[in-house]
Amino acid sequence: MDSFLLRDLLLLKKEKKIYSFSLILILLLPLTLLLSTSLANISVVVLCLFFVFLTIQEKNIFFFKDPFFIFLLIFFFYILVNLFFSTDFEVSLSRSIGFIRFVLFPFAIAFFLKKNDFKYIKLILQSWTVIFLLISVDLIFEIIFGHSMFGMSNTFPGRLSSILGDELKIGHYYYGFCFISLSLIILTFKKNFLSIIGMLTFITISLMIGERANFIKLFLGAILFIFFWYNFKQKFKILLLLTIVITSLSLINLNKDLNSRFKGQFITYLTNNGLTGYYYNSQYGAHYGAAIKIFKNYPIMGTGLRTFYNECNKDIYSDEKFLSNDSKCTTHPHQLHLEILSQLGIIGYLIFLTFISYFLIRGFFNYQKYKNLLHLSALIFIFTTIFLPLPSGSFFTTYGAIIFWTNVGLVLAFEKKKISFI
Repeated sequence: MDSFLLRDLLLLKKEKKIYSFSLILILLLPLTLLLSTSLANISVVVLCLFFVFLTIQEKNIFFFKDPFFIFLLIFFFYILVNLFFSTDFEVSLSRSIGFIRFVLFPFAIAFFLKKNDFKYIKLILQSWTVIFLLISVDLIFEIIFGHSMFGMSNTFPGRLSSILGDELKIGHYYYGFCFISLSLIILTFKKNFLSIIGMLTFITISLMIGERANFIKLFLGAILFIFFWYNFKQKFKILLLLTIVITSLSLINLNKDLNSRFKGQFITYLTNNGLTGYYYNSQYGAHYGAAIKIFKNYPIMGTGLRTFYNECNKDIYSDEKFLSNDSKCTTHPHQLHLEILSQLGIIGYLIFLTFISYFLIRGFFNYQKYKNLLHLSALIFIFTTIFLPLPSGSFFTTYGAIIFWTNVGLVLAFEKKKISFI
């Protein structure tokens, strides 16, 4: 840790307790996500409460003037109305009311990051990056030895999980913080060679994790990142893209487990059976088929948050055309758009698309003006999460939601800030 970070830590102690505690919660957020989802959820709730208290105390309720906040608030009120149309009120209740924390959370992130003109931004981002790099080292260790440095492993061949053990969700975490960490490395060291090595390393680790959808999102996100990387020459961009593609294909061909997951279970199967055959023979297809039927039965309001499992178990959603019909029911449809359509209906879906589209368009124009790589990184994560038609975790569960809304908070914090503060 350099002298500037030590200085920031000492300065942090001198802040008001409510500020210093809030900043520490943000500083440790990526770690709490790995240690305990419940702990991360408590951190988010406390941050939101402190944020509301401080903005009222300081008479600085700036977020009320932000159109994006108004959109989010409308979406939340719709979720509350939707609760009374839920097929299971009790099941939907906690998740519906609890969504208010994600209306406030991104604005809380932006509020505390911008504290005293980004006074502690370097401390926070470097802490996040250190945590991300430690997880990267642990994943490399797991690749070599078959278990993490802490002795944890999982029982699924060709999959990495780091300290999460049998919870196979480290890929989403890695994808959620990858571009943030890469941007900080670029801005800190200002050496293109080191930045390229970092990008290739992170993409390789993401591939080795074995989560196809998250790797594809990160891979396509990397292409967007390179395309908008403003100070990188065109010929080097092309060379870097070719290197990424060749490295990824080589690893898939040389590694037996990756070959099975990416070629045998996906590319070859898709080529031989076509998209329709893949849809009806995969478990994801069975989830999607049930979600589509639920949406057709409840097109306007959906069935309510968290109701997918109970609803899809009804006989009317059984469809023998799907090979995995007997295992079609799970906690969510594993596709973000189908999750929102089936649970919130077309009205909720249109509200959702409206505020997300507005946010991304606004963010893109801000990036064009201020050229902030950290802002770009968060925008890319949000765009690839929403608009790539790939399997996904639930949009409303704590783990995935915290990662998503943290990135939204970064966009809000950096949208009118140049990169000179690093």
